[in-house]
Amino acid sequence: MLLKVGVTMMAFALALTGIVAIIVYLDEPMQRASATRPAAEPTVEPLVREYLPPKPEVKEVESQPEPEPQKPEPNPEPHKPKPNPEPEPRPEPEREVLPVAEADWPMPTQEEIDAASGPRHYDLPRGAVMGLTIKSLGLHNVPVFDSDGRWALNNGVAHMPETSFPWTSAPQRNVYLAGHRLGWRGTESHLVFYDLDELGRGNEIILKNRDGKKYRYKVTEAFVTEPGDSWVMGQVPGRDMVTLQTCTPIPAFDKRLIVRADRI
Repeated sequence: MLLKVGVTMMAFALALTGIVAIIVYLDEPMQRASATRPAAEPTVEPLVREYLPPKPEVKEVESQPEPEPQKPEPNPEPHKPKPNPEPEPRPEPEREVLPVAEADWPMPTQEEIDAASGPRHYDLPRGAVMGLTIKSLGLHNVPVFDSDGRWALNNGVAHMPETSFPWTSAPQRNVYLAGHRLGWRGTESHLVFYDLDELGRGNEIILKNRDGKKYRYKVTEAFVTEPGDSWVMGQVPGRDMVTLQTCTPIPAFDKRLIVRADRI
């Protein structure tokens, strides 16, 4: 009986061994197939590098007190352009009578005054338009220049250019002449009209052109005006005259002595 049991178990063991062998045989191809299958690719996204600028180094600073808040300044008024000032009206320039005196004129000595009262004869230089003769004052052929400049006054007598000449063709004339009361020593005009206030009615005044033609006048009036009284240079209807001007009184010279003589 034991022999039967042993044979049975041996047969069972052989059968089990066969079954295991069959299973192993069948499983080997599957392992080989799984070994040859490529592995699945990972699903991780590729790496992207970002280049960021380096962070600035932070330096430690000493703590400072916070400034006090400033009070807001009031808003200034908007700038308004200043209106352009209106130009002040300029007074019309007055036509001033020729100045024939200055404050610093040297006062003449008695010898100079005596010499000026005697006869004085002049030569007519180039540039002079005529000569002036007043025998009662001792003046003979004083050169007259057609200019209101100082050089004319310093070298003789000045004729106001805008006034008449003795030979001007006109129904009336006013030949206007001005001379120094004092003048500078050594010049032709020194004391030329110093004694002009001594002229009286009827005294003769002679003007002579460069050709020698004479124009005679007789004194008819004398008066004093202000320096700006330019009306004395104007013509007077119906009169053919010569006007002589100088400064007065000595030594103030703040007025003008005017002597007029009419043609004869």
